[in-house]
Amino acid sequence: MDDRIRPYLIEQQPYYQAAGKEIALFSAAFARRLPMILKGPTGCGKPRFVEPMAWRLKLPLIPLACNEDMTASDLVG
Repeated sequence: MDDRIRPYLIEQQPYYQAAGKEIALFSAAFARRLPMILKGPTGCGKPRFVEPMAWRLKLPLIPLACNEDMTASDLVG
C-alpha cells in the first residue's frame, strides 16, 4: 500500500447504528460506481456514517468541511 495513503486509513471499526436503509443505498451506489454527496446540517452524522463505510471498503478517508460559499477552485490544489 502507498505510504501516502496509510495515514488516511481507518484502522479500527467505527461504531455505527443504521437508522434506515442508508448502508444498502450506499453499497448499491458504490457497486455501480455512482458519485455520492452527503448533505445535511452540522451535527446530523455525515462523518459518523462515512467513517464505517470507508473502513468496510478499506479505503482512505480525508474529511473535508464544505459550505455553501465554496467553489470548485477551492478544492483544487
